[in-house]
Amino acid sequence: MTNIVNGVNLEALGGFVDAVKTGAVSPEIRFTAKSSWTGGTRTEVTIDQFSAGGVNAAPAERSFKLVVDEPAALGGQDTAPNPVEYLAAGLCGCITAGIVTNAAMFGAKVELLEVTVDADINVLGLFGLDRSVPSHCNRITYTVRLNGEDPAALLKSKQIIDGKSPVRNTLANTIEIVTQVV
Repeated sequence: MTNIVNGVNLEALGGFVDAVKTGAVSPEIRFTAKSSWTGGTRTEVTIDQFSAGGVNAAPAERSFKLVVDEPAALGGQDTAPNPVEYLAAGLCGCITAGIVTNAAMFGAKVELLEVTVDADINVLGLFGLDRSVPSHCNRITYTVRLNGEDPAALLKSKQIIDGKSPVRNTLANTIEIVTQVV
């Protein structure tokens, strides 16, 4: 029988961790997204694979489509979230998944978990109106609403993911970005 707590499959997670520990699976994971412009500021993004050690680790039927657009004030049709909103959503998802997974590993049941992320950007830099203003988010804040039967374990779960969240850590640290045009 599968060990599931808070909807987290601890058996599958433990099996993957063991496979990484023994070297059966590479610890180097790559997630891939591919976009196609569909007109205006609208883009369709396909996500269907991730790899471990250069080997596709996703089932063949895995396929997701995201649509990206801009609000009308930024030249779009406002038919979908914009890239910064997806960035905020990625952080929301990572923090949420991390808290609930850590809580499950501690055996703590989660009754309520909500994460709100605010990503602040000054468009003076984005529009080139003031070159001294950076064109990136200048502040990201998040609030976690959390409740369950073991508040100490839930708080510990949140504190752990604050230090280990790949999305949070990517945003908080300088990373190498490599680009090419084909």
